[in-house]
Amino acid sequence: MGICAEYNVEGHRAVYDHVSSILENEPASANVQVPPAFVFYAIRNILRPTLILGQIPDLLDCLAMVDTFRKYAIETSSVALSWQEYYMKELSSDPDMTLLTERELKKLQSYVTNDERDRLHYILVIKNLCLLHVYYLITAPESCMLAKHLNNYFPGCFPGHDIPSKLLFQHGLSDSERQMMDEAYQECKEWILDVIQWEEEREQEQEQLLVTLTAEQADDAFQQAFREKFPSPFSQEELVSDLDDYLNIVEKMIRRLENYFPSAKLLER
Repeated sequence: MGICAEYNVEGHRAVYDHVSSILENEPASANVQVPPAFVFYAIRNILRPTLILGQIPDLLDCLAMVDTFRKYAIETSSVALSWQEYYMKELSSDPDMTLLTERELKKLQSYVTNDERDRLHYILVIKNLCLLHVYYLITAPESCMLAKHLNNYFPGCFPGHDIPSKLLFQHGLSDSERQMMDEAYQECKEWILDVIQWEEEREQEQEQLLVTLTAEQADDAFQQAFREKFPSPFSQEELVSDLDDYLNIVEKMIRRLENYFPSAKLLER
């Protein structure tokens, strides 16, 4: 069955509303008790059949929870490796002791080794989603919400209005990650200023031409001219592919750990 045939608008809406209600009850933490499988499902319903740009803020919160699952899996792997090292020394006292196989050991070691790489993958996806959403908002029906979302993505971007961000990914950012987001804001700020200047010049041109258009025609003309002047900063297909790669990394990690340690029930924490 194809992806489009599986997509259920009402089902997606119900999942999204449920996740949102949970996040509203725990706004300051990504450590909410939501089943990981449920979060993966919610994310993929936003990504498929096509990325729903208007739900990027909700996607960001879901991704923050996925990274929390990843961190927990890394912690579990580190603990397992420590016990492996301990029991290797104690093996002579209990020859029947069960240890990790060489293959299992290499997998756990790779999870710990790749922690920084996978975290960077996550941060880059988060950053690019923020920028794509700002681009979308310029011509979106909800464009009036641009300032609110800018503050959530880049807290402190409006001097004198230091309102804390409500997004989960903002909690626990390292100094280098915050610097990366600051650089993204500077890029975003310059782009928005270019858009404002272009809009002003375009309005003057329209007035000089004495063009009379209906509101709908004017909106369509603006959107077409905007996209011609300012192409999307990212390919949506490539961004979704990067996001899928990250989801698959974390999902496979958790599934494999559950196979290694059935009693741990990582997906039910």
